[in-house]
Amino acid sequence: MRVGVPKEIKNREHRVGLSPAGAKLLVADGHEVVVQAGAGDGCGFPDRQYEQAGAQILASAADIWGSELVVKVKEPLEPEYRFLRPELTLFTFLHLAADPALTDVLLARRVRAIGYETVQLEDGSLPLLAPMSRVAGRVAVQLGAFLLQAEPGSSQKGKGLLMGGIDGARRAQVGILGGGNVGRNAAGVAHGMGAAVTVLEANPERLRDLKSQFGGDINVLAYSEENLQRLLPRCDLLIGAALIPGEHAPQLLSRAMLRSMQPGSVFIDVAIDQGGMSETSRVTTYDEMTYVEEGVIHCCLPNLPAAVPLTSTGALEAATLPYVRKLAHLGVAQALRADAALARGVNTWDGHLVHAGVGRALGKNVASLKDFIN
Repeated sequence: MRVGVPKEIKNREHRVGLSPAGAKLLVADGHEVVVQAGAGDGCGFPDRQYEQAGAQILASAADIWGSELVVKVKEPLEPEYRFLRPELTLFTFLHLAADPALTDVLLARRVRAIGYETVQLEDGSLPLLAPMSRVAGRVAVQLGAFLLQAEPGSSQKGKGLLMGGIDGARRAQVGILGGGNVGRNAAGVAHGMGAAVTVLEANPERLRDLKSQFGGDINVLAYSEENLQRLLPRCDLLIGAALIPGEHAPQLLSRAMLRSMQPGSVFIDVAIDQGGMSETSRVTTYDEMTYVEEGVIHCCLPNLPAAVPLTSTGALEAATLPYVRKLAHLGVAQALRADAALARGVNTWDGHLVHAGVGRALGKNVASLKDFIN
């Protein structure tokens, strides 16, 4: 199979869908790998490393997108829509619940699109989303610590608060909504920086796990609107980390709720790629990371792991490469028949929406994938 790796074009997106080591494995498997010139530069993977691995370097994005299987990191953006075509298999993060326009294009162009974030094991876990969620949770706290500083000359000044405090001065209060991979990793980093941490989580089993992991070091509470309302006025850094696989993120925060936070507090909405958790959330970019609503500094970056592209690419590829090899070796339809988790990841197939969660989020009819691959 011909596997294409395009250069990412999203703002400050420096990750790449396949490393030279991954390309070498695919070439050894007998496949053809084509990589767009400069695709790996942001991770420190120059073109020559891909060539040494047996891949071909091509300058034209169109030539890369002409491959049978395209492996990338982020969803196609409008300049890439012209490359979408029938029988193209696209393997990438999609987040269609928050992007009806892309969904319509994928359906109209009859693309076979598999979302990393919807590949799901029998136990409900998301093996391809998990590594990026862990990275995002850690980066969110680092970024939040920076934004809490009173940046000189900025119109969006934080409280001027050190996360861990110091003798004679209080430490920061960090609130985390959701105790999954994002929330758990955010809690660990925030606690390690010396902040006082509270996690609100609705799942009883996850609550027990969090309490077992952190003991009394962090405050773990069952999610309720009452507990959230109590947390907000004293919260310096709030991290939105709740997820419903394939669907719009739960909107837990109203504008009135945010208004109860103190001026200069920071809200980082890690769930923005699934539509965001607040009435006040809207997508930001690395060129303009923040805005202020109700006195609260908002940061809603849909690609937080791009801040550490070498780490993120390595962690992502470790999870995705076995699936890429399976798709290339067996062919797409047979790979989906052989792997139920991979089949659950399919969002669109030959003009049909086949993921129930995306269908619910967008109010669209959903077909059964089994009708097309069996």
